[in-house]
Amino acid sequence: MGELQERKPPACTAARPRVLLLCSPCMGHLIPFAELARRLVADHGLAATLLFASATSAPSEQYLAVAAAVPDAIDLVALPAPPPVAVLPPSAPTRERVELAVVSNVPRIREIARELGAAAPLVALVVDMVGVVARDVAAELGVPLYMFFTSPWMTLSLLLHLPEMDATRAGEHRDATEPIRLPGCVPIHAHDLPTSMLADRSSNTYAGFLSMAKDAARVDGILVNTFDELEPAVGEGLDGLQLQLPVHTVGPLVWTRPAGVDMDHRCMSWLDQQPRGSVVYVSFGSGGTLTWQQTAELALGLELSQCRFIWVVKRPHQSSTIGAFFGTQKGDEHIPLDFLPEGFMERTRGMGIVTQSWAPQTAILGHPSIGCFVTHCGWNSVLESVMNGVPMVAWPLYAEQNMNAAMMEVQVGVAVRAKVGADRFIRKEEVANGIRRAMVGEEAERLRKRSSELRGQSAHALSKDGCSTRVLAQIANTWKCASRK
Repeated sequence: MGELQERKPPACTAARPRVLLLCSPCMGHLIPFAELARRLVADHGLAATLLFASATSAPSEQYLAVAAAVPDAIDLVALPAPPPVAVLPPSAPTRERVELAVVSNVPRIREIARELGAAAPLVALVVDMVGVVARDVAAELGVPLYMFFTSPWMTLSLLLHLPEMDATRAGEHRDATEPIRLPGCVPIHAHDLPTSMLADRSSNTYAGFLSMAKDAARVDGILVNTFDELEPAVGEGLDGLQLQLPVHTVGPLVWTRPAGVDMDHRCMSWLDQQPRGSVVYVSFGSGGTLTWQQTAELALGLELSQCRFIWVVKRPHQSSTIGAFFGTQKGDEHIPLDFLPEGFMERTRGMGIVTQSWAPQTAILGHPSIGCFVTHCGWNSVLESVMNGVPMVAWPLYAEQNMNAAMMEVQVGVAVRAKVGADRFIRKEEVANGIRRAMVGEEAERLRKRSSELRGQSAHALSKDGCSTRVLAQIANTWKCASRK
């Protein structure tokens, strides 16, 4: 997969009923979409075509890593980036660039759907939150439109309630003194709201978010990447909104790469030499970025903690916490580490690994030497941590990550939260303190015990008789029965 191209499914799957999946150019969405497609094919007898709406012409390192591991039975199609005449300036909000990548490809999506429908029964169109704009394609083909929500139920519940809140609440959401209380969820304080809800309600940013919230209810069903033991309240509180909308838990769906590829990574051989539970893993996902000052302070905090570490570091970005949202390019690992404090690499030699390239996160988190995970609380990272029983130090950056952090700390009990100063800056002492809380002492023991419990529950959800497996089987059977009729 050195370039963007289509992969045709093997002949043996050509006659199977087929699901068409559409993923917007968010790496955090592509990973669970690929796993959902894999399970529909491997476990439920369907064929799957996965469309990825590219926002940039050159494929990112993260996209190539996922694409290289997608099973041959899945037809992966990278849709072209928006044409030059439609490209937005680099300063345009990320949400607008994401939406443009999907909207500009609707004609191509329609064409692909028709071609697939002519060759074999097309049974459903599955989209993410941004892809609901393609609902007319599903209507034209007479197939159900399902949304695969790749964030937690709490965020989906907030979205489904937002139109009503917008109509009944006065003032800016960020100025609210009382938290939002949704059934079965932790109270959502103003400072923990998704980034787009903190914008002025008269702004295009907020208007676009509200529009997506309204679209979320215009589907035939919703699949949520969570499981019952993690979020027992899934589906609660919708009766008051008069929404006849089935919501199903099908998670935790995270991407797992072939073990042979993972074991070749230098991090894995280094971990093999470390004591059990002694290593801190630090990563802010495929898109998260820190400023130069905050990156330096994190480095000094890691050094101060005196813990072994693996740090997947990205070049700082002074004006955005999502400076790498569309991924990084091959070769970025050769950029000088001149943004780290002078002497840091020398002082921590042997104590930790700093890597700028793609790292096998699932394999790293599954290694017995890992003791905690310093994470931005993107939902994929949260689920991977939960599935491997690893406590978290929560350091949210954007989107709904503050809500995820609050849920993991207060409701689920598997995380501690890094203490943020009044200037939104986390000092090295607080970095070290958060790590120590998760690694040593009574609090760390409690986190490990709860994380271990949740690990077993997540594994059961995906087992043969697990709730998520049964739900996905029922949905797949419904799609197949409808196609036979």
